[in-house]
Amino acid sequence: ANNVTLCEIEFPPFLGTKNEYVPVDNVQTLDANRDWTVEFAAELEKAAGLGGALWLAFPDRRELELAEAAWPGQAFKAMTRTTIEDAAAELAGAEAVATPWGARLSRAVEKVASREEGALLGARPTAQTAAPRPKVFVSVQPGDGGPLEDWLNLEQCELRDAADGDFALVSVNGAFDKLRGGYYAPIFFPKLAACVDRFITRFECVFYLRAVSDKGRTGWLYRVYPEPWQLLKQDRTGETELILESPDRPSYNDAVAALLSSRR
Repeated sequence: ANNVTLCEIEFPPFLGTKNEYVPVDNVQTLDANRDWTVEFAAELEKAAGLGGALWLAFPDRRELELAEAAWPGQAFKAMTRTTIEDAAAELAGAEAVATPWGARLSRAVEKVASREEGALLGARPTAQTAAPRPKVFVSVQPGDGGPLEDWLNLEQCELRDAADGDFALVSVNGAFDKLRGGYYAPIFFPKLAACVDRFITRFECVFYLRAVSDKGRTGWLYRVYPEPWQLLKQDRTGETELILESPDRPSYNDAVAALLSSRR
């Protein structure tokens, strides 16, 4: 809507199931994000009747294989299932793809050992070969917990020649806050920094929920597009109170300051 073509969805994947004191690893996080995104994409496909024009991209081929094993139903198979890297190669050309060094090493080992392609990294996805160009491209946890190249390749999946309203790219829990906040120093990651300035900063947060806490106070930074940003204070009973509303996205530090300055 309103010509928004780059959409960010960000939320705690274990909200309501695990608290901050329960340790979780990257595999559990990937599984949670995968399952939520598959259900979200299935509902989106059903509502819009997109069929194969909805591309669902996983971080790598092994994650795609796990998803196909976990979700064998027709709703999942109606979409075009792929990976971020393979989709970038299909949509932008192989020369535009940034290949992680680990993947390059594994493919070299496959060749030396005379093993078939995909023995280490997973088989090349076939669903996208005969698929229509995407009208909606949904990416599961790009970059976060995986190679930095995921973010670079995600940019190659944007169809900039699509007519207005005919394409949308959705990132689910891609840790864009980490990129916006300068976690990766531009002096060491110049390509990623250029990608952030050119691509990541253009995303619109269509749904955002992040915990904010300091000095015993807890709150939530929240937004649903096109509504303004809200900061909600949460008391020990779980009740929330709106303490800040802004048309512009508050920084995390500003949200903490507002939380601490609010009445108890």
